[in-house]
Amino acid sequence: MVLNKAAARRRRPSALRLAFTRAVQDWYYGLIPFAIMNFFWLVLMITVVAAPPATAAMLGVARDAAVGQGGEPRMFFFYLRRFFWRAWALGIVTFVGSVILMSDLRFFASILSGAPYLFNIGIFFLLYVLVVWIEFLLIAWPLLVNQPEMSLRNVARNAAILTLRVPLANLGLAVLVILVFALSVSLGVLLALAFAAFVALLAQHYLHLQAALLANFPQLPGDEISQVEE
Repeated sequence: MVLNKAAARRRRPSALRLAFTRAVQDWYYGLIPFAIMNFFWLVLMITVVAAPPATAAMLGVARDAAVGQGGEPRMFFFYLRRFFWRAWALGIVTFVGSVILMSDLRFFASILSGAPYLFNIGIFFLLYVLVVWIEFLLIAWPLLVNQPEMSLRNVARNAAILTLRVPLANLGLAVLVILVFALSVSLGVLLALAFAAFVALLAQHYLHLQAALLANFPQLPGDEISQVEE
């Protein structure tokens, strides 16, 4: 029995691979609703004022789809209102942290431009920190929506713990999102109709697979069966 369990664990796909597969499935089966909501998200992002709540709303609908409740456009506006101020709190943290990192990149690039060796080391380190920051945000934003009673401080703490606990998987998640973003920008229709919806689904599935020990998450379809088998 022990050997069978060990073999099953070895055959089990990685969390990132499983999250990607589930995200593709959910996005495909809800293609039209998610395309509509993605367009709403893009329009609201342009307004700036509604950008953080729109991101939280997309993650809220993606959470519904991830736990088998389906993603509906009417729920997008429900979550937009529900998480408006909560999303802005994390939005400010996101903006300030991103500005600091980008400013540091520009600053060290200018002062180290005369020393190629130090320049390469410094820029590589800061780029790595920037990627880790993206990893943190890809966990913190869905966690903010999934745990509406959790304080922003605990959201940041739990997101940081998970970011450091599985660094390779998180790195893969960040790289995948960056590649999807690059593809979406090069093909504008993907940015308008698919990017935010797919990334939200991917982040929600990934969080559910990785963060079960951090908080009480709704079970995904089939999880209760796997727990009984174990």
